[in-house]
Amino acid sequence: MFTSKKIQTVGTISEFLNPSPVSKQDYVPLIAAGTALPLILNTMPTLSFAAGSTATDVSQKVITAFNPLTELVKGLSYPLAFLAFSAAGIYWMLGNREKSVQMMQGATIGYIIVQLSPMLMRLLVSVTAGF
Repeated sequence: MFTSKKIQTVGTISEFLNPSPVSKQDYVPLIAAGTALPLILNTMPTLSFAAGSTATDVSQKVITAFNPLTELVKGLSYPLAFLAFSAAGIYWMLGNREKSVQMMQGATIGYIIVQLSPMLMRLLVSVTAGF
């Protein structure tokens, strides 16, 4: 509907295999940005969100702050997985085996990801604690 049925040629195969060399003028903005970056980073003030506490205290506070949300999502995953498996069983009985298997795979993978979400959050917090 929105595409053109006309074939457009961009160039020849030899132009594709042997592209024109890039001039030094193309690299000037990259070199200027690369040399200015250390100056910009050194002049930026450092921020400390963990004033008076260690990084482990901050990461523990983040984990406990999100604990009610993760428990809510985990609690909702039980009935949703049950409904998905029930619907997959009905599709299996009706003879639509492909859709049934697809629903069971999706429900299983989703349930596992939701149950692993607290571990993934702890991993993310521990990785970002060093920054």
